[in-house]
Amino acid sequence: NVRSCYSFLDSTLTIPAIVEAAAAFGVPALALMDPNLHAAVPFFQAASAAGIKPIVGAELRCEGDTLLAYVQNGCGYRNLCRLLSHGEGMTAEHLRQHREGLVTVKADSPGFALPEIRYHKAEDRVFFDVLQSMKTLTLLHEAHSKKRRGDFAFHPPPEWEARHGAKALEATREIAAQCEFVFDFQTLRFPRYTPDDGSTPAAMLERLAHEGLRRRYGGRAASHEAQLREELAIVGEVGYEEYFLTVWHLLQECAQLGINWITRGSAADSLVCYCLGISNVCPIRFELYFKRFLNRDRMALQKLPDIDVDFAHDRKDDVVNLLLARYGPEHAAIVGGFSTFQARSAFGDIAKVLGLAEHEIRRMTEHMPWTSARRIAAALPLSRECADAFWQEEPQRTALLLAERLDGFPRYAKMHPCGVVLSRDPIRDHTPTFVSAKGWPTTHFDMDAVEPVGLIKLDILAQGGLAVLRDTQATLQGRGIHLDLAALEVGGLGGTENPPRPEPVEPWTDAGVWEMIATGNARGVHHIESPAMTSLACMAGVRDIDCLIALVSVIRPGAANGLKKDQWAKRAQGLEAVDCTHESLATVLRSTFGVVAYEEHIAQICEAFAGMSAGRGDVLRRALVKMDAAKIAELEREFIAAACARGRDAESIARVWLLVAGFQGYAFCRAHSTAYGVEAYQGAYAKHYHTAKFMAAVLTNGKGFYGPLVYTLECRRLGIGFLSPDVNAPADAFTVEDSTAPHGTPAPSLGKAIRPPLRCVKGLGEATLTRWRKERARAPFASVRDFIERVSPEGTEALNLIRVGAFDAMAGTRTEQFWRCLHCAHEAHAGTDWLFQGTAEHEIRAAYREEPMPLQKLRDETELLGYAVSGHPLDCQPHIAWESYCPIADLHHYPGQRVTVCGLIVVSRSHVQADGQPMKFISICDYTGIVECEIFAAAYRACGLATIRFPVVQVVAEVMAFDNKAGFTLRVQWVSQARTRPEFLPRAKEKACGDASAPQTHTRPGMATGIPGGSADLT
Repeated sequence: NVRSCYSFLDSTLTIPAIVEAAAAFGVPALALMDPNLHAAVPFFQAASAAGIKPIVGAELRCEGDTLLAYVQNGCGYRNLCRLLSHGEGMTAEHLRQHREGLVTVKADSPGFALPEIRYHKAEDRVFFDVLQSMKTLTLLHEAHSKKRRGDFAFHPPPEWEARHGAKALEATREIAAQCEFVFDFQTLRFPRYTPDDGSTPAAMLERLAHEGLRRRYGGRAASHEAQLREELAIVGEVGYEEYFLTVWHLLQECAQLGINWITRGSAADSLVCYCLGISNVCPIRFELYFKRFLNRDRMALQKLPDIDVDFAHDRKDDVVNLLLARYGPEHAAIVGGFSTFQARSAFGDIAKVLGLAEHEIRRMTEHMPWTSARRIAAALPLSRECADAFWQEEPQRTALLLAERLDGFPRYAKMHPCGVVLSRDPIRDHTPTFVSAKGWPTTHFDMDAVEPVGLIKLDILAQGGLAVLRDTQATLQGRGIHLDLAALEVGGLGGTENPPRPEPVEPWTDAGVWEMIATGNARGVHHIESPAMTSLACMAGVRDIDCLIALVSVIRPGAANGLKKDQWAKRAQGLEAVDCTHESLATVLRSTFGVVAYEEHIAQICEAFAGMSAGRGDVLRRALVKMDAAKIAELEREFIAAACARGRDAESIARVWLLVAGFQGYAFCRAHSTAYGVEAYQGAYAKHYHTAKFMAAVLTNGKGFYGPLVYTLECRRLGIGFLSPDVNAPADAFTVEDSTAPHGTPAPSLGKAIRPPLRCVKGLGEATLTRWRKERARAPFASVRDFIERVSPEGTEALNLIRVGAFDAMAGTRTEQFWRCLHCAHEAHAGTDWLFQGTAEHEIRAAYREEPMPLQKLRDETELLGYAVSGHPLDCQPHIAWESYCPIADLHHYPGQRVTVCGLIVVSRSHVQADGQPMKFISICDYTGIVECEIFAAAYRACGLATIRFPVVQVVAEVMAFDNKAGFTLRVQWVSQARTRPEFLPRAKEKACGDASAPQTHTRPGMATGIPGGSADLT
């Protein structure tokens, strides 16, 4: 009667801890009795591996009784799954119908009670009490009726028998003898697909694939016939035909509903997928490697791949509903998952139990590093923001130490964000289900458990980039402009909005698009917009599709180890000679200049150099991704033996193994990178030729790397202004209008401005927005009074709309609108004492309140939208001496020199160096642009606190130019508060400016001056 942490705050025991304790005590059999089967598969696997008989069971609660149900056989397991699927609604009738194959015992039956095990040793009782208090939302020593009392420790069998008697021990033996259930980890349970034409799934798949081959390749189809047949043979060998057809059918329905997709992951390696239209990247053109998707070694290990499909984020649920409707809850469910404790949640929940107030906890966790709970006590002293001594005080110190024990503990069950399982057998034959918050059936098993029991998963993923492309195309179509991203040709009634370009443009060869990518200006373009991506694009001078595809994977940890990013960037431009390590690898590594960039490179190197099978190479790849040292060592011996058998010399073997072993951690397969690289090019194309509409779509969908502030800054950099929200603008999206820019903004070169929708105004409730949409569709609003009478906004909603300028297009100043609003509110609450009692609306005068100044308007907009619209966001900081700093746009003129710049922090990311020391990246902006700043460990320790104390900072840094001189980053030496203009300083402080402890520069603005050491400082 053992309970695990999957009883959710009712046990301190993880599955490994349970098995380890049982093995140490020589326990021959274990029964896991959580009130669910969340941990049944990992428990069964771990116990079996330790030579312990695993007994699958669960605690059932039925009409006030608590039962222990033990699984005897397959029938009993299916019945237990169905009983648990009823959840709290289980009845005695359900139990009567599904009792076969189960041994059921009343938990409190006299003389037969099996004591519960919920922690390992007696000293774990305190931690268990903490969990109980977290569960009951009480303080540690506060009494509560649901807090468990008693001894729940894991005792050795002799001690257990002495405590509970021989009868209880005999009862456990009887149960163990009756329970012979084992999981079937061999059978694959593909979804059923019945062709409408009466043919077999295999015949239908072959017909569709050959039709697609002719459609895709025309007269060249025959040259790819052999590859298609080979793939179809492997698909048939594993029985994958119905799975392919299931996905094909789903995507046919999506196409009819106007839902676009991209297929990513290794499925895009498949020519069959391409011919069926499941994938839209040509595996021939991009030299994709089918064996990464399916190989016989992978099949033997039951490691069958799923087909991962990305949809626009706002259509993903529609796609899931299509599947659930087609297969029904008996044969389809969402894959389960768990919310687990990380550092902040673990510390916060325990600190609350120990008596810390919530506001204190928020203050302490606000800047706590994003790390695992296991590492938090070690990480805190290294964090400059959290280096305060109060972490060593009580109860904070105890909370930190206990938080380590919560590392990875499940908090509650939830849905996996994208996995859907489909099965020809009823889902509840294999796993119980619960109803998620969305009302969808969800498996007790997580993604690591559904695969071993043979359930096939389809990943339905949500992505913002596809929604941006769709919305850009739709907006253009409304203006008579057809943007065909598949062909990358623009035509139609309206032509292009931007200056004409040479025709025709071949796919992926537009010089203007590549210039934007290679100069680091792809901000807003999904997959390649982060500072790390834009910097690497500059470093490599990316100007062709194969380099862009490699970029998407080279940035990942496995490929980036050992400065391979720099190596790849240099080789891509001919700044370093290409070295493929061995002549046999020239074809394998040709497209990445000798750098191991894709996951399948591991299998390909093993094949080409050592003659190992692709499957064994893929096993090595998996071991490298998981950093499984024992498995890597085993496969190293196999690699060396195979290479020796092929006649490779010892020196070559050592060099090639070093190349392979350097790939530790995950990266992407080439098919995955290709799907994303092509999509990124399409996004860059849309941004280059339809800038305003693309950026409006980015802001509308809000799913990019950055927050809205950064995207508004990017718009302003590109000459696009902003307009205030308007109650008469009908759209829920950011819209582009032909307008001159607001005062204080550079005039838009294209005469474009973006208007935010009303839904973005902070504090505007959904009920009010619903009423507004309904009334706006009926007729435009004529005045503030008209809006208030028809929409009935609540609280400060109307006043907030006035503050952001949503009524500016109507008569009157904002002050007049303010008083009209209050007057309307008074009339709506007649009979109360009111300032305007007896005053007619026409008598209201603006004299009651001063009209807000431009600075106040900017601050109101920033508060309610997150960014300013009537001016540049930096106009909110008039006290900063901006003119005394080097403009960010000019920094490229000073490679290798020390500069002093100033900027608003718009992005802040904590990071850990290779040596384990914390560092930080910040992006700062001034009126001329945005720059990435690297604050390495020494500088971070010295001045990192300034990055959270001050929203605008002065940065002293060295301009670190890339090898190709096409870009740079700033290596920070000091961060401090920005200089204040003299007119904003009190007289007594006029002589004090900046931080006295910072490296001092005595230069006039705009001057570069030599300093000791041969460097220069530009202020």
